[in-house]
Amino acid sequence: MEDTTLSPTAELRRMAEAELARSRPPAVWPEALRTAWRQERAPHVAGQLNFFFKIGLALAIASSLLDLVAIPALVGPALLLRLATIGPLTALGLWCVKTGRFGSAKAIMVLTISLFGVSAMWVSSYATSDVIARYSMAIIVLMVMALFTLPFTLGERRRFALVFSLATVVAGLGPNPLPTILLLQHMVLSAIAGLGGFAIAQRLGDYESREFLRSLKQRFDREELEQSNALLRELSESDPLTGLANRRSLERVFDEQFSDRAAGSVVLMMIDLDHFKAFNDRHGHQAGDRCLMEVARELERCLSSHGGHAARFGGEEFVAVFLERPASDAAGVAEELRASLSRLAIPTGASAVCGVTASIGVVRTQRPHTMGELIARADEALYRAKQNGRNRVEVAYAALEELG
Repeated sequence: MEDTTLSPTAELRRMAEAELARSRPPAVWPEALRTAWRQERAPHVAGQLNFFFKIGLALAIASSLLDLVAIPALVGPALLLRLATIGPLTALGLWCVKTGRFGSAKAIMVLTISLFGVSAMWVSSYATSDVIARYSMAIIVLMVMALFTLPFTLGERRRFALVFSLATVVAGLGPNPLPTILLLQHMVLSAIAGLGGFAIAQRLGDYESREFLRSLKQRFDREELEQSNALLRELSESDPLTGLANRRSLERVFDEQFSDRAAGSVVLMMIDLDHFKAFNDRHGHQAGDRCLMEVARELERCLSSHGGHAARFGGEEFVAVFLERPASDAAGVAEELRASLSRLAIPTGASAVCGVTASIGVVRTQRPHTMGELIARADEALYRAKQNGRNRVEVAYAALEELG
């Protein structure tokens, strides 16, 4: 039976695409998508709450200047009231933000702003009607600004508007009640401004959530494209049969890792399987492919212990490169590799196996040369190995003298 289970990433992408089509608010999204939404917004929420707690305390203190102009007799009591309530709440809210308790921090933010509105209503109740009206308008503007700017969800904005409006209305009822007509005006204006502000905030929230869904989908698209590009790069730089690097990939590695000759002489080997065409003709191409794969694994095993790299050059021919050191001299590594290859037992049938041998041409240098130049010298040595009976190693002695 086909497994249709999606990976977490694929499932999240499917959810994002579905919600983009439905246009639903985050509150009804699947839990995994809501979690991603919260994680995405967490740094923004923390920064915004931190800022608004600090600026709120500063504005609460600065509002004493307005009290001084409008109601001089209550400047001191109003300031003490705000410092005694808003000050500790601000400190507690900042601590909640710092420790990642965003839910508590938001609740404290609602309480802090509501207490500021209550203090403003209480102070204005001892002033003239025109001052009361101005304070009422300032309180309503504060509520609308908070609806627009606080990093709340739609449900949290709704609760904030309700709590703030009720708190300021109750403050207008006592201990020094506002004139009935002014309190009624405040209630009506609060309702109108609150509903309008909430509608605009909801529109902005919808836009923000849809932007998140679009960015999430784009992120998945980008990751998928990067994975596809990486796979294409891997396929374009590797031999599909053996998994070894191809010549293009080895040339890049050569330029990156073997351009510095200070660490030792660069050694390049050309390895060619002996009589491979006859092997293919006798045992078939499947056995030939198995042979090439076994040889590739042995090359990797042998070269990795010397910090080298191997590549398939084409057909039955391979290239290897490494740095010559006292423990890995050129001729010794080549002979070790030749012997390892001669011990391979390649399956050629139900229970039959066959051996394989290789001829190896070696060149070394401490001078700057391109990989192509070294391949040409190693190929000359490989030709001598073939001429001298195969299954042997030949070092490019002429190249040693010329290349140093």
